[in-house]
Amino acid sequence: MAKLTSDEHQALHHYILLLVARQVLERDFSYLEQANLKLAHPYLELTKSVLDHISKELKAMKTYLHAHHITIDSRKQEGLFSEYYYRHKGYEGVTRVLNAHLKNQVHDYVTSCFTTFRKPS
Repeated sequence: MAKLTSDEHQALHHYILLLVARQVLERDFSYLEQANLKLAHPYLELTKSVLDHISKELKAMKTYLHAHHITIDSRKQEGLFSEYYYRHKGYEGVTRVLNAHLKNQVHDYVTSCFTTFRKPS
């Protein structure tokens, strides 16, 4: 069986993290659009900018995974864990992620995106 290298496994995990982060921010963006906020525009603009940043990073990760012949097929959520099925050079594998751990990692990642984001002048 063709095992993933540590770099490939890390890239796979980062790809999963980016997918979940983008999904969460897209949902939050739609809530912000519908919210009755007095200053909604800055929140929407900042969230949209972070979404754009995540999308660019996700594209780079997709390119990396494609170059290493790795595809992620589906996600299955069972209780405490989420399972992600992947294919690598003709072999199939499963990576399991603890949902609470993934949530904390997404929280940290999104927080770092919002705190380090600088709008270009």
